[in-house]
Amino acid sequence: MLCLRCRTNGAVLPSPHCTLCADAHRLDGRTHLDGRRPVPVSGDAVLRSPAGFGWAVVTLFALVGLADLAGAVLDLRMAGLVDSVTGGDWAAEERWAETEDVSVWLATFWGPAYLASIVLFLLWFRRTRVNAEVFDPYGHTKARGWAIGAWFVPVVSLWFPRRIASETWHASVSPVDRRGTLLLNLWWGTFLLDTVLSNGSTRVLNRAEELEAIARGYRMVAFSEAFSFVHAVIAVLFVLALTRRQNARVHHPWPPAAPVPGSHAPEKV
Repeated sequence: MLCLRCRTNGAVLPSPHCTLCADAHRLDGRTHLDGRRPVPVSGDAVLRSPAGFGWAVVTLFALVGLADLAGAVLDLRMAGLVDSVTGGDWAAEERWAETEDVSVWLATFWGPAYLASIVLFLLWFRRTRVNAEVFDPYGHTKARGWAIGAWFVPVVSLWFPRRIASETWHASVSPVDRRGTLLLNLWWGTFLLDTVLSNGSTRVLNRAEELEAIARGYRMVAFSEAFSFVHAVIAVLFVLALTRRQNARVHHPWPPAAPVPGSHAPEKV
């Protein structure tokens, strides 16, 4: 027997639906919540396209990622110059000053771009969350305000944003986009690892006093910046994927569920 919803995969009896439709579409609105109790939504959610914020976020993430990659190259050069000084090449001090000037200029660009990317990402994240309330009012365990607030509360910021993103992702599923959460998990995993690497490498460099330790610190910072570039690429893919997923949900809504065999429509009075 084929699934009554997708008409493609075999139904998993006694359910009339396949595993994918049952898990992804959540016919009862609770399948992906793992037993967690959904919160009531306010009912004033309005569907708005996240594409504008999404493309702005993608552009800024790309610029920040490229700046991180350039910073990694410069930090590796700084480490090499420290090694040269350690080996007695004092002429490297002039090249050090030139490289440091470029690094300062790059940081001047990176700071505002990074701050703007955070603001626009939060606006995009909240908009997709509100859209998800329209798609599925029963598929959320956190109130709407957590879409922004969760990022700033210590400790819970380690998993609340990911949960909200997951519930938004599931609520936005459509017949033409029923992908799993691999990209979402990659985005969140690289975000956490990027945060750890960035903070750790910066501390190592700031505490370094000997020349060898300073060179090692620059190499660690360069590695963390290279990883930040990787995370930026994955973040761009995630933002594009969720934006397109919601667009697909609007243009390709789920058809009405077919009646279960053996059931009878209520008689008209």
